Amino acid sequence: MSDRPSPYDCFTVADLLVDYADQVLLPEQAARVTAHLSQCPSCREQVNQLREVSYRLEAVEPAVPGPGLRTHFLQLLEEEKAALAAAPAARVRPLWPREATHWALRIAAGVALLLTGVALGHWGRPNPAAAVATSPAPAPTRHAVRLAAALSGEAAQRLSASDRIQLVSNAAAAAEATDAPGDPVIQALINTLNFDSNVNVRLAAAGALYRLRADPRVGEAFTQSLSIQTDPNVQILLIELLVNMRERRAAAQFEQLAQKPDALPMVRQQAEYGLGTLL
Repeated sequence: MSDRPSPYDCFTVADLLVDYADQVLLPEQAARVTAHLSQCPSCREQVNQLREVSYRLEAVEPAVPGPGLRTHFLQLLEEEKAALAAAPAARVRPLWPREATHWALRIAAGVALLLTGVALGHWGRPNPAAAVATSPAPAPTRHAVRLAAALSGEAAQRLSASDRIQLVSNAAAAAEATDAPGDPVIQALINTLNFDSNVNVRLAAAGALYRLRADPRVGEAFTQSLSIQTDPNVQILLIELLVNMRERRAAAQFEQLAQKPDALPMVRQQAEYGLGTLL
């Protein structure tokens, strides 16, 4: 019989590999992973790749995006708000019968959610912000701060899209573990959602932020981001996430997108559906 571990053995340690590569596991967990790696070439290769990404990030001095980037983004938002305020009030009317398109829209949104690893079952998770504080608020860990800086720095853009997606996942996991107010990971993920050049990375950032939606910055960020996103996959995902969060501030953006002539019909219909759900 082969001594090579079974797929189930690999599954049981999969969630520990990132922390093992960063050397932050408890001793007994680290010993368990070490024993597994001695018999599993596939998991060893994953750990080596994770360490290589970490080394490449640490070799470059992290850089913070310049103030001009944020100024430009805020200027775009103000222009969108001004255009919306000047537009006459109008009630959105369906472009196609709702029954004919509803399921297609839900399937498209579901595919986008699956691509980012978002489980809508998380919606039932208790909101940490609603709990009574019994101890001082936690501070972001050094690990989370380092990941946020790496995600915001120029070095991140020199990584492949798959490496940036892994960095997004690691940063979100670090922020989720501490749940610290003002965690810099949130702003780093928001910047990634708005400005990363790769659609899949932006989808991953949206999914990561949804996991951290207890932070009040997330709902506002989704609403503002919807006004500058042009890829239909990202637009549909943001609409779905805002609806699940019951983010009523997004209603104006939904109505504007539903009437936008250059938006895809499916995006306009999804925006109309979201508007009807929120109102």
